[in-house]
Amino acid sequence: MSDIFISYASEDRQRVQALAQALQALERKGWSVWWDRRIPIGRSFDEVIEEALDASKAVVVVWTNTSVKSQ
Repeated sequence: MSDIFISYASEDRQRVQALAQALQALERKGWSVWWDRRIPIGRSFDEVIEEALDASKAVVVVWTNTSVKSQ
């Protein structure tokens, strides 16, 4: 999985993209970033998110009006 997990509301994806790209620059230093919400076929969203969170060394939470209202 990834070292850095970015948590955000899917409606904010376009706004979060710049942050994700900046953090992905750390991949040259061996850090990996998880922020894409593509879920593999046959896997549940909750299962994939839980695994990614468990494997992360750091979590970046993007707080917006949209994310506060999101589950």
